Amino acid sequence: MSLTQDDLQQIRSIIREEIEPLENDIKEIYFMLRDFMRANDNNQPFSKLNLEKQLLHINKELIQAAKQAGVSLPRS
Repeated sequence: MSLTQDDLQQIRSIIREEIEPLENDIKEIYFMLRDFMRANDNNQPFSKLNLEKQLLHINKELIQAAKQAGVSLPRS
């Protein structure tokens, strides 16, 4: 049994509906991180932190922003 053009169109539509919210969340997180990094360019104390402390600080900010946005972030 092969898929018809209508079947393929329905599959594409479902995938688009599922992926679009994820794309929007990723864009929002990207812009938030970009703005955060720009704001910290002027923040000398942050720049002087070692890389581990910078990453921990960014992670904390990201988690707080995700909670505010109602986004569940994956954990590794």
